[in-house]
Amino acid sequence: MKSKHAQVEFNDSGTPVATHFDDVYFSNDSGIDETQHVFIEGNDLTSRWLMWEKPTFVIAETGFGTGLNFLVAMHAFNAFKAANPKHPLKQLFFITTEKFPLPQHDMQRALSAFPALKQEADALSAKYPMGLEGCHRLDFPEYSTTLDLWMGDVHELLPQWHCPQNGLIDAWFLDGFAPSKNPDMWTDALFSQMARLSKSGTTFGTFTAAGIVKRGLAAVGFTIKKRNGFGRKRDMLTGVFDDANEHVPTKLRAPQGPYYRYSNKVNVNTDTVVVVGSGLGAASTCLSLVKRGIKTTLCFDGHTPATGASGNPQGGFYPQLHSEASIASRIQAHSFLYARQCYDDVLRYQPDIPHAFCGVIQLSFNEKVAARQTKLGASEIWPDALVRLIDENEVSQKANLSLPYSGLWIEQGGWLSPPSLVSAMIAQAEATGLLEVKTNHRYIGHTEVSQSDTSKNKTLHISFEVGSDTDTAPTINKQAKAKSGQEDAVADASSQVTLCANHLILALGAGAVTSDVFASLPLRPVRGQVEAIPTQAPISALNTVLCHKGYMTPAMNQRHALGSTYVKNDLSTVVREEETHTNLLTHEQALENTSLLAELKHDGEARAATRLGSPDHQPVVGALHNFDVLKDEYSDLGQGKPLQQSPLLPSSYVSTLTCLGSRGLTTAPLMAEVLVSSLCNEPLPLNNDLLNAVNTSRFMTRQAIRGE
Repeated sequence: MKSKHAQVEFNDSGTPVATHFDDVYFSNDSGIDETQHVFIEGNDLTSRWLMWEKPTFVIAETGFGTGLNFLVAMHAFNAFKAANPKHPLKQLFFITTEKFPLPQHDMQRALSAFPALKQEADALSAKYPMGLEGCHRLDFPEYSTTLDLWMGDVHELLPQWHCPQNGLIDAWFLDGFAPSKNPDMWTDALFSQMARLSKSGTTFGTFTAAGIVKRGLAAVGFTIKKRNGFGRKRDMLTGVFDDANEHVPTKLRAPQGPYYRYSNKVNVNTDTVVVVGSGLGAASTCLSLVKRGIKTTLCFDGHTPATGASGNPQGGFYPQLHSEASIASRIQAHSFLYARQCYDDVLRYQPDIPHAFCGVIQLSFNEKVAARQTKLGASEIWPDALVRLIDENEVSQKANLSLPYSGLWIEQGGWLSPPSLVSAMIAQAEATGLLEVKTNHRYIGHTEVSQSDTSKNKTLHISFEVGSDTDTAPTINKQAKAKSGQEDAVADASSQVTLCANHLILALGAGAVTSDVFASLPLRPVRGQVEAIPTQAPISALNTVLCHKGYMTPAMNQRHALGSTYVKNDLSTVVREEETHTNLLTHEQALENTSLLAELKHDGEARAATRLGSPDHQPVVGALHNFDVLKDEYSDLGQGKPLQQSPLLPSSYVSTLTCLGSRGLTTAPLMAEVLVSSLCNEPLPLNNDLLNAVNTSRFMTRQAIRGE
């Protein structure tokens, strides 16, 4: 998982040279002019953009290097946008791979040679990610550009790119060190993957004219053309892909049956979307929708947002990592890094959100945990910038308390106030003019209505109960109060209204438990109570978030969050004294080698909420169906039939982002990007195996494979 950084020297011309490949990253003559000639003009981008009628254009690159090609493309696209403000092409996606990422200081030194790109280079440097294999999605809204920087071997990464049936890529920057210097990259496997990912009419440009490249691309369906090379290079290659060519490897282009994510589409220019929910999942989804120009309505059933599980005053923000690069750990790591980028952007919009990125310490509070943490520290799986092992002296120094434990230090973590964060995210989305918020709207159900007798397209009629005093998640609250003998009468009269939309996204959190739409998914509600301890010595000195079996935060408004309990299948939100005792006892036992909690005074202030999880503890993101009805169509999977030969799930006008459990602060923004990107037929920011691990269809598919 940890990427190996490139070893770089700079020659007499100031050009970076890769020690391993003994080749330059760009021309000694003029790197910008080389990129302009080989890739921008080689793909005829300026004229193609002018003729483009879709909202997005996707460039893929096979070697990120210094990022120069990306910066030139982003600069050119920004100029195109400025000259054509009403053009239908709105967003550039640039997907690139890099096996040996440059250290940031080397990248900055290399790009300092191009003052014309200083603003773009500074923007890239500010968001340049740590060396962690997988996809790093970096948003540059001021340039209408999204960069997906995939770290790892190109041959391992390209098969992991989820692809629409008609292709994903519009233009290739076929870069990388020369075939004579780097023969491992220029292989038939690369060319076949290019064919899988390309649309009909996709172009490529490359600096090389080597026969192996020319023959390899022609063999998978590209029509090849020689052009004059740049500088001292006599020739270069360009070409166009024809997916009807007999040489196209059609087997590679088959999607993975029930895991295919592009069946459900939103037309960015004309469609409207209704999002139902009041927490982090709903707020993140709204932000992802409006940044694509999609008109969105957010509905929830209270007066204010974040009155469910996202309503706790403080929440710890950190990834849950293992000593192996498991699917769960990889989802956590990449979600955490994207969430931090997202929250930094929200904080620039509204800086007064209570928060502190003060770091998180996971304490080695017993021998078993210490052994597990030592194994993680020695595994070389994760970059030190993400997590590293620290001894008890450094633990005490960072916490500002005497703690006789070693631990794991997560420097980019900390705490935030989820209710304030959710409100700020909604306000940021509203500021675009594309989001309308409707409070006191309780989702009842929906029906699909054909737009005409001949059209296959449908409109959703979405029904809500509207009242001036409806509780947040009233069904759950009524059940909870009934369980505790405290059910209140709802005095306000209510009425029903219907909203029309092209797509519905349900981010209901625990409210999904009582909705028939979710009946075929194995949902796991879990009650959690968090204490709000008055600040007092010695915990008033705490400078960082402490985690063990529970967690404790530094003070906010003179109180520390201390939690949390986990009570399965309990929907009550009534504060319980016995759970307060459980929380305090958990912390006392974990910190038994200190006197930290022995004499703490607690006035009983606490909050309980219900999180929603899944049996495998991963989020559930994607199209909603009645999977019990569909399962029979996949019974052949139990007899060994390949996924690629299984039918695709039917189109759905309803999707969900749910089951974030207790890690919503970490996972919500990236899961929202996955969902909205798939609806818009855009590149997806996760490997296929990780996408499958959060797919709504995974439970049905696993049951079919097991023959259940």
